[in-house]
Amino acid sequence: MSIFSHAQTYTVDELDSLTEKYRIEGDIKKSIALNEQAILQYEKKRNTEGAIGAHINLGGLLWYLHRYKESLKHLENAENQLAKTKNPFLIAKLHGEYGRNYASLGLISQSTDNLNKSISYAKKIKNKKQREKLLYFYYTWKLQNFEELSIVDSVNSVYNKRMELSAQPLTFVHIAEKLLKNKELDSAESYLNKAMNISGDYSLYQKSMTLLAFGKLYTEKKDYEKALEYYFGSLAISQKLSRKSDITNAYKVISETYKFMNDDVKKNEYLEKYSDSKDSIDESEREALRIPVDKIINSETKKERKERVRSYIIIGVILFLSVIVLVILTRRYVKKQKETEEIIIETLNETDELKSKLNTAFEELSKLASTNDPFFLTRFKEVYPEFYERLTTTYPNLTANDIRFAAFLRLNLSTKTIAQYKNISIRTIESRKYRLRKKLSLPSDVDLNKWMMEF
Repeated sequence: MSIFSHAQTYTVDELDSLTEKYRIEGDIKKSIALNEQAILQYEKKRNTEGAIGAHINLGGLLWYLHRYKESLKHLENAENQLAKTKNPFLIAKLHGEYGRNYASLGLISQSTDNLNKSISYAKKIKNKKQREKLLYFYYTWKLQNFEELSIVDSVNSVYNKRMELSAQPLTFVHIAEKLLKNKELDSAESYLNKAMNISGDYSLYQKSMTLLAFGKLYTEKKDYEKALEYYFGSLAISQKLSRKSDITNAYKVISETYKFMNDDVKKNEYLEKYSDSKDSIDESEREALRIPVDKIINSETKKERKERVRSYIIIGVILFLSVIVLVILTRRYVKKQKETEEIIIETLNETDELKSKLNTAFEELSKLASTNDPFFLTRFKEVYPEFYERLTTTYPNLTANDIRFAAFLRLNLSTKTIAQYKNISIRTIESRKYRLRKKLSLPSDVDLNKWMMEF
């Protein structure tokens, strides 16, 4: 009986564990077949989470084989169903696989965005072992992105976060490669030995990378025979895993090593293999690149459409609120106008009443002035108290006669009328005006009567 006949009984975690087991053993094809069969069984059972998990697993497995186009198709299938689950484990894995694909296709910014999402969701996973395992790999891939961009601070930050989680072979390999760049060969070898000692507990890929780093160490030591042993060991594992990029890198360093050994035949042989393998990868990347580019364009188009709809809604709300505000303001204005009109009418009535009183008072004051009545100034104070108070306060040097004369001018009596009332000449009245203007410090071009009326 086939091992796949019971695929329908697998939980998401069980399928994930079995997929990982085959991958670590280097049997990628078996792992792919398992998940393809699992999808069929999950769809029959309408197990959405199971189908999503299997599609994500296939996305990761096909990425290993540099079959990016197929990988992205499976990830899209998973993403289309993702709204039906809130499982942080599945969401984190999906974004993580997108992150790896985009990084391989040179879309570093999009890769980092997805890895940030995967880290965010991975932190929500309750199972500590699952959580830390995923975080370790996401930090590793993010670290590679920052190294690609030469962002040193970010590299150090992510590296420290990864160190807090676990010390796997790749952790020590990463340290060793830094030491190799600084020509600290003994320290580098120490860390590579640490990596080798625990490599049996991890995937063959990590062992492959450890062997490759050992090859670089012995290349630096100029022990080219030893270096080739490690390079070929790494190549054998990569070929078993069908990892084209690692195979390509192995061909390159092997060719360079034969160059150091002055073996042109072998150098050219592996250089040609390197070129062919690289061309194959480049073609695979070009073929797959259209998918994420279209996805990004569609995402931007949807975003723009959403922003446009949002803008229309905001404009509609603003217009609606504007109409409401306009209605409220109009009602207030009408009410205010009505109140104002009532006030104006009331004021006019008061003004008419005041005018009537002033006319009566004016006639009375004119009569008192014409007879030189001594009570003229007393009555004037009663009728124009503000004027009298302001004048005497502002100009305390004015005499009683000055104030009486100013009162005549405030009543807007003409020079001729005042002369008649006082029984003196017009010239004398003009002289008094002149003296009063000087006491008030008024320029000669100021109309004294008008000034008194406005004071």
